[in-house]
Amino acid sequence: MTEQLTVEAITKGFAHRKRGFQPVLGEISFSVEEGEFVTIIGPSGSGKSTLLKVLAGLELPDSGRVCLEARPITGPSRRLGVVFQQHVLLPWLTAEQNVIFALDADGRSDRSPAQKEELAEKWLDLVHLSEAADKKPGQLSGGMQQRVGIARAFALESEVLLLDEPLGALDALTRHSLQQQLLHLSEQEKRTFVLVTHDVDEALMLSDRILVLSQGPGARVQQDIRVPFGRPRDREAVESSEDYLGLRRDLLESLTSAAD
Repeated sequence: MTEQLTVEAITKGFAHRKRGFQPVLGEISFSVEEGEFVTIIGPSGSGKSTLLKVLAGLELPDSGRVCLEARPITGPSRRLGVVFQQHVLLPWLTAEQNVIFALDADGRSDRSPAQKEELAEKWLDLVHLSEAADKKPGQLSGGMQQRVGIARAFALESEVLLLDEPLGALDALTRHSLQQQLLHLSEQEKRTFVLVTHDVDEALMLSDRILVLSQGPGARVQQDIRVPFGRPRDREAVESSEDYLGLRRDLLESLTSAAD
């Protein structure tokens, strides 16, 4: 397979008014193949969200570089879609209008208004929100609002989707349901995904590979683990397998040791 995203010895830190320069990431290197689902986990404070912002071009590394198909990423790009933990929907627009607004802001001139409406309807249907398309965010639950955010990201047709704990603020039942939808969409769409999460079970269920960051400051990739489960995945079968239970135990031990 083709390497789509490459991270080459990047470092990142921030200046603090009292403590001076504080390193966050220390010489991180890895690659993501086209169509692969890679998840980044690590202890609190390991710089997971900072790393994702660097991948998205929202932050520039202090050294090293990130490349999309061998071209350095120097800023945000329509080829890189981002889903944050907070949905950031415009409260005066309906769910469908929020998706269309993102398509308008994308800057592509090859989509007619009718095509944008069709795309919005398609993706709201795929996240089971067709009946709520005309509702504004204030009329939607937190899980429904997050589904609008996911539909918006998919509708932009970005080649790489970067997900920063998009389900982290949801209750357990809603989170489980959206994990299933995300698993289905990732298998159906065959795009490239990079997910940041603190949830080991989420990482194991969704990923092809899991990168474990060490504790910061100056976090590094401590482990690069290939997930052995094939696709499409049956959640019940995977979660009851010995491989799953063993990997889950190993990852929890890795996170505990990384935080020490």
